[in-house]
Amino acid sequence: MKKKKLIWHIFPSFLVITVLSLSAVASYSTSYFKKFFLKNSEKELTIRAKFLQKKFADILKEGADPYRQIDLHCKDIGKMTGTRVTVILPSGVVIGDSFGDIKIMGNHMKRPEIKEALKSKKGVSMRFSATLDKNMMYIALPVLNESSVMAVIRASLSISTIDNEIKSVRNNILLALLLVVFAAAVTSLYVSRRISRPVEQMKTCAAEFAKGNFTARLPVPESEELSELAVTMNQMAQNLYEKIKDFKNRSIELEAVHSSMQEGVIAIDKNERIITINDAAAKIFGFSASKLKNRYILEIARNIEFQEFIQKALSTHEPVKEDIQIAGDEDLLLHIHSTALYECGNKRMGTLIIFHDITRIRRLERMHKDFAANVSHELKTPLTTIKGFIETLQQMIANNEVKESEGFLNIIEKNVNRMIDLINDLLVLSRLERLQRTNIHLQDQNIAALIQGAVNTCHSKIQEKKMSVKIDCPEDIIAMVDPILMEQAIINLVDNAVKYSLEGNPIEISALKNDTVVQIQIKDSGIGIQPEHQSKIFNRFYRVDKARSRNMGGTGLGLAIVKHIVQYHNGKIDVESTKGRGSCFNISLPHSVNLGSGSN
Repeated sequence: MKKKKLIWHIFPSFLVITVLSLSAVASYSTSYFKKFFLKNSEKELTIRAKFLQKKFADILKEGADPYRQIDLHCKDIGKMTGTRVTVILPSGVVIGDSFGDIKIMGNHMKRPEIKEALKSKKGVSMRFSATLDKNMMYIALPVLNESSVMAVIRASLSISTIDNEIKSVRNNILLALLLVVFAAAVTSLYVSRRISRPVEQMKTCAAEFAKGNFTARLPVPESEELSELAVTMNQMAQNLYEKIKDFKNRSIELEAVHSSMQEGVIAIDKNERIITINDAAAKIFGFSASKLKNRYILEIARNIEFQEFIQKALSTHEPVKEDIQIAGDEDLLLHIHSTALYECGNKRMGTLIIFHDITRIRRLERMHKDFAANVSHELKTPLTTIKGFIETLQQMIANNEVKESEGFLNIIEKNVNRMIDLINDLLVLSRLERLQRTNIHLQDQNIAALIQGAVNTCHSKIQEKKMSVKIDCPEDIIAMVDPILMEQAIINLVDNAVKYSLEGNPIEISALKNDTVVQIQIKDSGIGIQPEHQSKIFNRFYRVDKARSRNMGGTGLGLAIVKHIVQYHNGKIDVESTKGRGSCFNISLPHSVNLGSGSN
């Protein structure tokens, strides 16, 4: 049903009440005036009839020709007063009338007022007169001779004039009614608008509240009730605005904390639907956080161990902890911790699950274990050799075989030098790992000079294997580097090229510069590296051929040192190699280095 405005509820009601009230007053007034006029007319006619009653009684008793005298007398009265007077015998015969011819007038025995008068009572009747063609009021009184009725005197008066007067009064009342109704309509419309306008304004402002605009304010009306309502609603809006503002601020703060957490966070209800999830948790399962709300957790995490963990977490009020591996492009090892979630009434609503990615921690632990094992192994081998030869030397000295000990001493020296190299490389690597970027001394350095310095450092080894080194580096190539660290990286790569190349094979070193980077290449024609080993050779102590590397005096740390140095310069290093055809190491350095960026 279509709703009507408040004014169209109030205004018609006022108008209908006013019209009905005035109509009732007009109707009552008209009826009252009509009864008043008729009653006065009846009294007047009765007085006239009583005045004539005795006179006509005398004429009937004493007159010589009473009927003629009565008729003449009736006509004289009619002329003088305008009142119609009729005298009727008990037989109903008319013997006198003010305006009619008694000869042609019919018998009046059956007239109601005549019947009453013949009973010695006053007869009253109002009806249409065919003789006069008018509505008339009749008053009939008996003319008594002692107790017998000699005749009936009837006085009559036209009530058409009364009707005209009543009609005139009614018209005046109706005119006044219309004026009053119009004035009442205007007044009620004004009053209705005075009442409805503040309500309309409240409705408009309440609509703003419904839209969330709690800064809008209701105007305060003049009426006490509506003004109190407006003040109360304004206070309510202010309170809601402050509470919503606080809630939004808290939600923003919570969302900021939630989003910035490195740990993954998922809240699920008792039906395993996701209540909330942050980006870190969504990233673990390869989804966007915005698409996961209200979805079942098992839709996104198809992992048996994780499903079992959720069931266990939902079935208990105690915290649950577990390490779970999640398969993906790179397997993740997660430490998962669950806590029960409760509503305000301490009713269980779900579970909060927090993910800690411990993949890197476990990898580092494994690397530390491997490092300790590798260091122990690398040191144990030369120490065992040294110990064995020392024991042999001691035995030879006891047997006076001193001349044969020189070879054993050379072996001991070789193993001691190997241990010293290993320790030196470990110290270099440790120093690089602890080094802060702000401690690197960058300067514009000529790359050709760095390459030549590295080749000079390895000159004795190059000469020993009768190798040639070809350098192709323009003199104008300048890069922002730490000269000591970058020369060490080139030395390590040249040393590797010498170690793993056959005697007499050439080594090629080149450098070039483009719009963004400076590239340095060290290419050899040595034994090469198989593809499955190429991604691992920059790890500490990783060797493709461990026995051969040890025989050549390698520590397994040279390429790890190169990788750290290049990364400190925000550069990259990669290798291209074919088994049996040699290797080419490529260093890419940016023209300038931002010390606040890069990875370690």
